[in-house]
Amino acid sequence: MRLILGGINGDYLRNLIEGASVIDEGVRITESVWAAVAYATDAKDAGSLIRWCFDQNIPLKFWGRLDEEVPVRVEILNLFLNRRSPEFVCKLVKHHHSKVIWWRGFGVYIGSANLTYSAWNSNVEAGCFFTESEIDSQFEGDLNRLFTELDCNATMLTEELRDLMISRAKAIEAKKVPADSFWKHPSIYHWAGLVHTSPKKADDRRRAAFLAEWHATLQILRDIGATVSKAENRPSWVNPTASHGAQADQFLHAHYYHRTFDGRRADYERFFELNKGDPVKAREEAFEWWRELPSAPTNEDVAINVTANRLQEMLKEESLRQFSQADFRQVSSDVHAMIEYSRRVRNSIVGLQTSGVKYTIPEKLGALSEHVWMARSENGARVTDVIQHILYGGPDDLLPERLWDAVADPKWKLECMGISAYGELVGWAMPDKFPPRNGRTSKALRSLGYDVLVHVT
Repeated sequence: MRLILGGINGDYLRNLIEGASVIDEGVRITESVWAAVAYATDAKDAGSLIRWCFDQNIPLKFWGRLDEEVPVRVEILNLFLNRRSPEFVCKLVKHHHSKVIWWRGFGVYIGSANLTYSAWNSNVEAGCFFTESEIDSQFEGDLNRLFTELDCNATMLTEELRDLMISRAKAIEAKKVPADSFWKHPSIYHWAGLVHTSPKKADDRRRAAFLAEWHATLQILRDIGATVSKAENRPSWVNPTASHGAQADQFLHAHYYHRTFDGRRADYERFFELNKGDPVKAREEAFEWWRELPSAPTNEDVAINVTANRLQEMLKEESLRQFSQADFRQVSSDVHAMIEYSRRVRNSIVGLQTSGVKYTIPEKLGALSEHVWMARSENGARVTDVIQHILYGGPDDLLPERLWDAVADPKWKLECMGISAYGELVGWAMPDKFPPRNGRTSKALRSLGYDVLVHVT
């Protein structure tokens, strides 16, 4: 975590943009930006974020404040309208005063700074920046709920709303026209704001939202597994006895890496906009591409025919009781979510030297797996205990609830283990009941037009 205090400690928001611009192994670390910032009043300085996204072609969702004082300047609204792209979305929300910028793939800033010249350069502002590796599942869930709440109660930017802002700005300058007329405009969505919610109710809402989304996506994955494993859809290099879940996972793996990338970045959100009207059609077209492949594009054959079987054996209940650290290291090297997390986890968290050394991914993964192996939850559970609890701690139909325990309940929660890692482990242990799911799986589903949540942890 970094404290962003501008001129007080020399760490400015523009420094975060520099970090978000980093290219790692040919891929930009920032996949998209979600910004909930109430005020954006200086079109030139807004370029520190908004213009950067436009110039770098990084998808941006921006939620600004909606009120009669025109908190988002018209020049900024025009930037979005002139772009005319589903990847650059602006919405305005009543009762919105937050300042949160989430460079997805890099990290999130939460503080006091608006998108104004003074806030980014001369004001006394205070905020914290959390790297993606510091965002645990509950943190991520709360962030997603913030953006979902804003989105559900937002007014979409239209030319009519922009024109209303132009006339309102002129009225303010001329000191005439009461504010009442502003709120009567038919394009405005009226929202009364939040009501008080007790901590228990908030926890219940988090859990219910997670389970609803998880079950819905689970059924999508099951349907894909059942279809892609049919003889008429199965490539010749896939063993006919391979689990449906493994085939679904690797179909989505190949589709994501070979059909959604635009140069250095995954363009799955653009494909989502194109396919959301008919995801079945997009899925069928992808099946056709998959079954005609003469060979596996990126070792999907090994994952389906060899790795999946090994993982299923290693994650059996009796095997987990005898699990060694070396076994966990082996499993970690086969879990995509843990490999991806090892790329971005801070060296200091996993006990590596923080400067002067460039570690390889296997070295980072080794340090991560050792750190997780040594970790203990609040009730003393080790990682094997948590996995055992998720997989075999009760009826199969309640497994998603135990999955929620692992990421939200301190009794089971472990540092550096999130929903993507556990979701994938569950999938390799029980691939036909619970096909593997991680962040990459969700991105692939979105590219096919399915409105699923992409978990970053």
